[in-house]
Amino acid sequence: MHERTQQAIARLLFVLCCAGPSCLTLGWITLTNSDWYQSRTTERLEASIQHSLGLIVEFEEHQHPAPNRWILSNVTLRHPETLVKIGRVREIHWVNNSDESRILLEQPEIEARHLTMFWESIHNEILRRPQEFTSPISIAANDLTIQNGNQAFTLSDLDARLANSGNNSSLSAQLQLADQLGQSPMMLEILRDRGDHQDKQSPALITTVTLNTNGTPLPCSVLADFATPFEQLGQTASFTGQLRCQWTVDQWQLDLSGSRFESLELDRLFENQSHRLSGTASIQLDHCLIAPHLNQSEIYGMLKASEGLIGKNLLHQASDHLKLRLLQTELWSQYSGDVPYDIFSIGFTISGTQLQLDGICQNYAGYENYPKGTAIILNGYPLAQTTDESLESLRLLTTIAPTHSVPVPLSQQTHWLTNILLPPSRLSPPSLTTPPRIRSARLWQGGPAVKQPQ
Repeated sequence: MHERTQQAIARLLFVLCCAGPSCLTLGWITLTNSDWYQSRTTERLEASIQHSLGLIVEFEEHQHPAPNRWILSNVTLRHPETLVKIGRVREIHWVNNSDESRILLEQPEIEARHLTMFWESIHNEILRRPQEFTSPISIAANDLTIQNGNQAFTLSDLDARLANSGNNSSLSAQLQLADQLGQSPMMLEILRDRGDHQDKQSPALITTVTLNTNGTPLPCSVLADFATPFEQLGQTASFTGQLRCQWTVDQWQLDLSGSRFESLELDRLFENQSHRLSGTASIQLDHCLIAPHLNQSEIYGMLKASEGLIGKNLLHQASDHLKLRLLQTELWSQYSGDVPYDIFSIGFTISGTQLQLDGICQNYAGYENYPKGTAIILNGYPLAQTTDESLESLRLLTTIAPTHSVPVPLSQQTHWLTNILLPPSRLSPPSLTTPPRIRSARLWQGGPAVKQPQ
């Protein structure tokens, strides 16, 4: 081969195999590090995450060290409509494999008052759209903190898995409290059951949430902003046991069998009631199943409270409506205000429309010699005793209702009106025909300030 031909071929090979790839590589590096490319990549990534979660995601930095791996730093989550900040994550490691995706969250923080928004994201955007998540997703979080005002609730470890199987989508998680590392992790499962796809007319869409604390006390204040009833239990209240809630579009049922509530603040629970009751209480629910659509309410358990106060009006209401026998009335009548008590313990059975109460103070150490049915004890004297009479369960509402409450003809045909017809907020005049003593106060008209009736 001629020398010039050899040189031409060598130059061509140098351009194609060396200079060309080098220029392309240099150009690609320059392009990917440009502000324009970084901005476009950030926008596409944020839009993709928002489409999947239903939340606005903002991050300060991102890295793409491998084709299937992303690292996001200083991530902020916002509500898509109000743009309010609902959480942040220091760093997210995201790996997409062909058979499974893995996500690691480093030091995530969530505002407790915005837990409802996270629930809507999980339930509405993830579990109800199985076509968006065809492969399983494993999620791990280190030091997850839930901020609740001046309090902070930390999970040292969270391991979750999202998967679709047939007509079901499920999210199962293990949660380990940071201050109770010696306890077993709590188990949480959220199941979305879409029923039989062949039934196009009325598909069964059921969501089931199951929480098992495995003996680990869960502070109720963590869920106070998520579910209002937990807020009324007080800051020191805790929950132990299993909770199972199931609902469809217009039906729901709740199962709390075997659960226990500890350190309840009765004054917080009765804060908005007209009667006074305070003290620290615990409630054991041996069986608790509530299903309004089946007209089913089966609750068996016990309540124990100590070192508190009980209003005299509440005692009299309990005597009138719950058939509670009041004892030693001369002892507690000497108190000008509320009546103190040492122990207040009662077993209760609610079965449909029937209620059965049983004082059980005699079951505790130091009180064995008290008569059967003793419900309240003060300074060694029994103050109240239950009877064996079965009552209507609605009498419990009548007992704690204020004195200005009015009787309502409640039935299956009229219960829906309770959301429309509001009860009075204060006592009505005894007779609307009696003219008021003050007829007018027309100071702005220059008339009499006070006018007595003729």
